[in-house]
Amino acid sequence: MALIGKIRNNMWLVFIIIALATASFILMDAMGPGGGGMGGANAGTPIGIVGGQKVSQADFNRSNEFLFGNVQDPNAKRDVLWNYYIENGIVNQEADALGMSVGREELMDLQFGANMSPVVRSNFATRTGQLDVNTLQQFKNILESGDQIDPQRAMFWSEQEKQIKKEQLQSKISTLAQKAIYTPNWLAESGYNEENGSVDMAVVKIPFDNIPAGDLAVSDADISNYIAKNKDTYELKEEMRQTTFLTYNLVPSAKDSADLLASMNDVITRFKTTENDSIFSLANNGFYSTGYGKAAQLDEFYTDKVGSYEIGQVYGPYTLGPSYQAVKLIDKRVLPDSVKARHILRNVAPGNVTQLDAANALIDSLQTVLTRNKSKFADLAEEFSQDPGSSAEGGDLGYFPQGRMVKQFNDVCFLDGTEGNLYKVQTNIGVHLIYIEDQKYLDRQPGYQLAYVSTPILPGDETQTEGYDQMLELISTYPYLSDLKTAAASNARVSVSTSDNIGINGHQIGDLQGSNTSREVVKWLFNPNTEQNDVSQTVYEYTNPISFYPEKYVIAGLEKINAPGMMSVADVRSQVEFTILNELKGKKAVGEISGSDLGSIARQYSATVDTLRSVSMLNNFITGLGNEPAVLGAAFGQDNGSVSAPVLGNSGVFVVKTLNKAAAGDITGLSFIKKTMAGGKKSALQFGLLEALKGHHEVKDNRAVFY
Repeated sequence: MALIGKIRNNMWLVFIIIALATASFILMDAMGPGGGGMGGANAGTPIGIVGGQKVSQADFNRSNEFLFGNVQDPNAKRDVLWNYYIENGIVNQEADALGMSVGREELMDLQFGANMSPVVRSNFATRTGQLDVNTLQQFKNILESGDQIDPQRAMFWSEQEKQIKKEQLQSKISTLAQKAIYTPNWLAESGYNEENGSVDMAVVKIPFDNIPAGDLAVSDADISNYIAKNKDTYELKEEMRQTTFLTYNLVPSAKDSADLLASMNDVITRFKTTENDSIFSLANNGFYSTGYGKAAQLDEFYTDKVGSYEIGQVYGPYTLGPSYQAVKLIDKRVLPDSVKARHILRNVAPGNVTQLDAANALIDSLQTVLTRNKSKFADLAEEFSQDPGSSAEGGDLGYFPQGRMVKQFNDVCFLDGTEGNLYKVQTNIGVHLIYIEDQKYLDRQPGYQLAYVSTPILPGDETQTEGYDQMLELISTYPYLSDLKTAAASNARVSVSTSDNIGINGHQIGDLQGSNTSREVVKWLFNPNTEQNDVSQTVYEYTNPISFYPEKYVIAGLEKINAPGMMSVADVRSQVEFTILNELKGKKAVGEISGSDLGSIARQYSATVDTLRSVSMLNNFITGLGNEPAVLGAAFGQDNGSVSAPVLGNSGVFVVKTLNKAAAGDITGLSFIKKTMAGGKKSALQFGLLEALKGHHEVKDNRAVFY
């Protein structure tokens, strides 16, 4: 949007760009997706390889469409889908090695039988979470009859079968592995004692902050040792890159706000005289309330105004968040707070005139009978109502508040109907006969029906152009990142941030929203021609996902390239220096503390002595201490009355005095304890087995070639 003025002044350039773009589209069409056609650079390149099996781009895209067609973020759903392909490849390879498969009869049972797969239950769930039996039966009839199925549904069913087989094979492998889990008696007894035994203890906690550092300093050797102890955390499996990016946040200027306020006042003038409030509201970024809210339920900006307003009067403009807003009083009346009603429903399919006529005829007949004797309503509802939720209860819906039912039903119960009467109403599901049994009023405060209009307070074209031009000038003047960062330090409108490590398929950069724009930045970072200290010659525009207006401009530079392998001391220092310094301070305090008088030790370090009662060995979190397993070990590992040596914990140094250890007592139900312990391990195995197997299978990820 910021470039509109520039484009208008350079229309000759636009025509050239259009011509070049047209030629590019022709070439792209010839080359095919990913440049794979006509012998392109990516011809024959798979999306990836899992366990020796290639994943083609066509299969990946097809699965993407049918499994995640409704997911908004394309980058996130590709990540989920790729993980699915990895798991599917591993499961199939392991199943082949074990001689496992899913036969045709088993597959049919998983699709339609008593042992129905969770995949089917999820794909064929109604809005209420129930299984859509009718739609599923249609698929079954087509499959059994051998009739032709339309391509879209056939592809969906094929993808679903892949999921079903994967989940079933994974379950079989997991079940097989779980058979190896066994809990011996001694382990069950030990677990019982740990869980049911407890200890009372007195503890001095000396937080790391209370320990002076003195001349302690974190050396490169300290960091190297730390890295060696935490290899899994600091070993890069693939090349990672970091970007330093400059952000210009777009904020509406005073002129933008004034112009929008003038526009809002014009909208309000027309809002006062419009003949269709609902359409006008929706056309002006607002909404129309079909219900009635009491004063206590309304926004504080106007709740003290509407009570004195006449119907049709408008209040505003006022500022609500990043918008100017106005509200119009449409109607005001006293309504019940809740209604108790019964109903008889006759279902009508949309557009089925025959069903509608039959439903109206039956409801009319029932209304005639019940007008004379309403006491028969419950019996007739059980006999004739097609509402499965209430027919067995004589059509009783109980008490419900305003807005719970569909509009036509709600209006009869709260606006138009009176207690003790019958009403026929048609909704989107059929024809109802409603019996209003009670209308309950908690008070007689009126309810207000309102309509709203709104104008977002957004940066205008001039503001956008000004921001874009500033960023463009920075790119033009400073082609190297080191110079750019120095220049940005003097620009109050620009902030500078450095990202964490980003992989070649990344799409999230620092605090920038994960989006296609972030994905474009990552693609530039990993471009073979991008070198460290380079600055992208593109000003990246991030738009607000709600207003779709640009909210920030970003310039990206390549800060660092981190090769696969162990991270360097320099790269890790800022992440671990504080932790290592605390550890050094703790070791220093451990060497300095002497004696067994807890009070004296506490005074030396401005700490306190706390007494903890009935602490279990299995306490992952100790109130007042946090996660400190070494403290538990010290308390349980010494005799009553003993004082431990200083203990280096996660959050400080501790000295522990064991006051009283309570034994667990006689063990009962050993077989149940064994079963429970084994069950916990089996559950953990079920979720962890696949992750463990991933490290033993070859995975080649080529997604960055295509996306």
